Amino acid sequence: MIPVSLQLSGFLSYNQTVTVDFSSFDLACISGANGAGKSSLLDAITWALFGQARRRDDAIINSRAGTTAEVVFTFDYENNRYRVQRVKTANKPTLLEFAVLAPDGKWRPLTEHSLRETEERIVQTLRMDYETFTNASFFLQGRADQFAQQRPGDRKRILTSVLGLEVWETYRETAAERRKSQENELANIDGQLEEINAELGQEEQRRGNLRQLEGELARAGELRKSHESALQSMRQLASALSKQKSLVDLLQAQAETARRRWQASADQLAERRAELAANQSQVAAAVEIEAEYQRWQALRAEVERLDGLAASFNQYQHQRNLPVNAIQAEKARLEQELSSAVAQAAQTRDAQTLREIEIGPAQRAQLGDAKGRGIQQLEHGAVAQVQRHVA
Repeated sequence: MIPVSLQLSGFLSYNQTVTVDFSSFDLACISGANGAGKSSLLDAITWALFGQARRRDDAIINSRAGTTAEVVFTFDYENNRYRVQRVKTANKPTLLEFAVLAPDGKWRPLTEHSLRETEERIVQTLRMDYETFTNASFFLQGRADQFAQQRPGDRKRILTSVLGLEVWETYRETAAERRKSQENELANIDGQLEEINAELGQEEQRRGNLRQLEGELARAGELRKSHESALQSMRQLASALSKQKSLVDLLQAQAETARRRWQASADQLAERRAELAANQSQVAAAVEIEAEYQRWQALRAEVERLDGLAASFNQYQHQRNLPVNAIQAEKARLEQELSSAVAQAAQTRDAQTLREIEIGPAQRAQLGDAKGRGIQQLEHGAVAQVQRHVA
């Protein structure tokens, strides 16, 4: 990886925007007082690439610069130019952009869907992580012996990553898989050759078996022909039996139909016999039935006569009620007039008038006798008319 440019803004010691152009020199020495920002340049590179520096999260933001820290790192790697831009705003998630310079001079984005996926894309592109980078590209302050203190396995892994030996490990694994596949294929071929040699050693025996099998096949063919002939005969017999069965089924159906018809005729005959017996019993009782009929007619005539008498009586009863109702109405009117006269006499206190208009018990008795005689005359007249109607 060859650095091209580094731009810092609000990052650690840098409160203003600073750009370092690495293309203007081949070898450089950075010097300055403590806190001037020497180590911040290296931290800016590791933070832009891997998101790691001496400080983390909002602590990397310069308090005098505002609330945002930004680092843009451009580098060449394997004949391609890449640009990584990382921005951190206070109390907000980190933003990471990864792009490659296209042949037309435009930056083509390589950013993934999330921050973690984009960082993994950068690691895959560089084929090294933060640990390998800090052990191979530069030494952190106070950790110059970090590589020497690593375990042998970690040192081997770091060197393998730095020297690009992973591809040879891939070649080794691929060669081992191909060798194993070839060995399995060779073993299969050897097994097939052994089977072929064993079969060649049994050639005479197999030829004898073949001749024996051919003879059995010929006999089986003759036997098959005879079986086919017998099968044909059985099929013809089965066809004839099927026709006979169909004829038998037809005859059975006709017999069943005839049986049902006979049963229906027998049932009708029994019904007719029962009707005949009933008619004969009715003929035997004809005289008694005739006498009962004559008696019924006489009773019916008597009922009609009595109904006529009842109608005449109801008519006469209605005629009787007419004068009775008239008498009752006249009596009510006279009593009303009497009551009015008595009331008037009481108001005028005229004793003489009261004696003249007052009706004593004798007059009331005469009035009742007249009413009784009128009603009795009406009743005698109604009874005489009913008797004449009956006669």
